[in-house]
Amino acid sequence: MKFMVVGVDFDNTIVCYDDLFHRIAVERRLVPAGLEPRKNEVRDFLRRADREQDWTELQGHVYGARMAEAKAFPGAIEFFTQSTKERLPVYIVSHKTRIPVIGPGHDLHQAARAWLEAQGFFDPARVGFSPDRVFFGATRAEKIELVRKLGCTHFIDDLEETFCDATFPVGVEKLLFRAPGPTAAPPGVRLMPDWRRIIEYVFDGRN
Repeated sequence: MKFMVVGVDFDNTIVCYDDLFHRIAVERRLVPAGLEPRKNEVRDFLRRADREQDWTELQGHVYGARMAEAKAFPGAIEFFTQSTKERLPVYIVSHKTRIPVIGPGHDLHQAARAWLEAQGFFDPARVGFSPDRVFFGATRAEKIELVRKLGCTHFIDDLEETFCDATFPVGVEKLLFRAPGPTAAPPGVRLMPDWRRIIEYVFDGRN
């Protein structure tokens, strides 16, 4: 059996925020209701309008006060459930500040942990994932250092920037969680369009 230690990013990799960002932005009258309900569409709309501060504050609100309303990507919870069943070492390694840059001082780390608990991650009768396997780095550099320290052989992330960082550890297999688009994945990065494909790749490749 192939030895693997898998690290997984949290925001936009395990958690899908598309509908939530759109709904809250419409509630706050930041974007038109007809805008495509995708997080990046909301971000790009506000940035084109030179409203970066509104976008930053919106992120803090979603990741804090409204975090409980977010949904997991289809297949993400199944991946963690299967990893527990097959005793595959998996860590959640997130790049997330503890307090929003702008707005009320919600504890974003605690909000993320509460979301995981509500989804059944820490329930032995459901997912059975250990809270001790959840790590937060305040910066990308801290996140990458955690990948190194935890001995990850594979890392799953939605951001190419993580894998393209010069400090990302050599030898760690890079799995980019992203739907196929007009641009190819960077050299040395394997594109994973959904969690079903990740499950097949990790567990079939392990046996």
